[in-house]
Amino acid sequence: MSAHSAPSVPPPLPQVPPVPLYGPHRADCPWCGSRRLRSRPGRQGPRQGAPTRSVLDRCRDCRHTFRNPLLAPRPEHPAVRAGIRLRHVLAARALLRRCPEPESWLDVGTGDADFPRRARRYFPYTSFDGADPTHRVLRARAADRVEEAFVGRLTDPHIAARLRARYDVVSLFHHLERVPNPRAELHAALHVLRPGGHLLLDVADPRRLFALPPGTSHPVGLRAELEARGCTVLTGERNSRLIARKEA
Repeated sequence: MSAHSAPSVPPPLPQVPPVPLYGPHRADCPWCGSRRLRSRPGRQGPRQGAPTRSVLDRCRDCRHTFRNPLLAPRPEHPAVRAGIRLRHVLAARALLRRCPEPESWLDVGTGDADFPRRARRYFPYTSFDGADPTHRVLRARAADRVEEAFVGRLTDPHIAARLRARYDVVSLFHHLERVPNPRAELHAALHVLRPGGHLLLDVADPRRLFALPPGTSHPVGLRAELEARGCTVLTGERNSRLIARKEA
């Protein structure tokens, strides 16, 4: 080979197939399973099989409010992206006060791992991994935003068995409101968290598709579910960001 050979070109990042705008329309509550749903007044649900928009449904039994059909994660308006960047920073700082030096961290629903990339500024010695139902997480690993990448959901048996009690921190940033079974996803997050580890949740407002406005609480039943699972909730009730410690 010549001494003047051209430098090697790094391999291209993995290609990611487009994500559908909507998930399937559902006739039951994703939190409690009740079929007693009430749509927002003045709006009709999408026609089955060909949704053209997502509307707001409220469960008459547990009062959970959600988008129906669920919206898949997609690039947002620049102003919304700027707001999400700010919330990433505030969430990282909030966790820093509770858990300054975690060894391992899993970001669930990480996408391109924007949150781990920003959180690394405050946690330079933490090993960040990412899980996502799409192959975007492979692109994040190729870009060195996460160390390990898992394609799928935490509820997938092969992922749950591999990651049991592995992490000091598990974060779900605008994730529970975008999965078909948020309660199962919450249980799976606790499954991969070590005793004494911290769960970081940030929940979007289904009315704004971005963040809960001031004075709005988390979905009804979330705090009670965590406490029933042996967690201590460390943040106030009327806060869109929730930090809980797994006691056992």
